[in-house]
Amino acid sequence: MATRVILTYRAYEALPADVRRYELHDGELSVTGAPAPRHQQVSGNLFTALRAHVEARRLGMVLYSPIDLILSETSVVQPDLLYLRPEQISAITNRGVEAPPALVIEILSPGTVQIDRA
Repeated sequence: MATRVILTYRAYEALPADVRRYELHDGELSVTGAPAPRHQQVSGNLFTALRAHVEARRLGMVLYSPIDLILSETSVVQPDLLYLRPEQISAITNRGVEAPPALVIEILSPGTVQIDRA
């Protein structure tokens, strides 16, 4: 029987900076390729609309991928978009966002739907 290896943020930050999207889900590494152009169009349109709304009303900040959302030392994800209320902006560090945001948007892609819903 194979032994399950639990990865932590330390191993995650040592991964190469390339076009792949790396995430840790309860210590297990997920690797996906760059998103398709249609995915990027949808993401860009959502970001533009959400950011305009949030900035016009001074409701906080909208960030887009790639950005690390560090939920624990063994759970690091890169959602397509995330929204932080003003009081949550202090969760932004030089590692990424280190607390659950008010809103996470993940655009489902046919090839990554299982990982996207994790």
